[in-house]
Amino acid sequence: MKSKKVKNFIYEGLGFPIKLHDVQMVKFDNEWHPKIDVRKVADKAIKDLVLQKERLTGNQIKFIRSYFSMSLREFAAKVVHESHTAVSKWEKSGNKATKMDQNIEVVLRLYIHEQVGLKTNEQESRFYKKYQAIKQIFESPSSGARAA
Repeated sequence: MKSKKVKNFIYEGLGFPIKLHDVQMVKFDNEWHPKIDVRKVADKAIKDLVLQKERLTGNQIKFIRSYFSMSLREFAAKVVHESHTAVSKWEKSGNKATKMDQNIEVVLRLYIHEQVGLKTNEQESRFYKKYQAIKQIFESPSSGARAA
């Protein structure tokens, strides 16, 4: 089986583009495919969404919900405290930013951090700093969001 290394590779297997570096590729049925651990990519992607500077997209919301193995209703009720139809509408935004309220997005990002962050004393003491960083994303003039 032929293989090669690609310096920069855009992986879209999670529903939205993720830039990977130094990816080993293998040729299978005359097509090149990345040789990656999809679970590791998903784990890194979910953590990166917490401090992503751009607003979350519909495909990212769908990824978040599926990452935590939740139905629309469960995600709506337990995480964002909205109707399942609102969540469905956000997900239908595709690669465009959702129009969810910024406070709901902050709650969602904090939920992700709480679920995937390690529970060491050091990380818990940095939780407030992460919250402040998330808050600044929405307060910066370039974000297009209004200040909380």
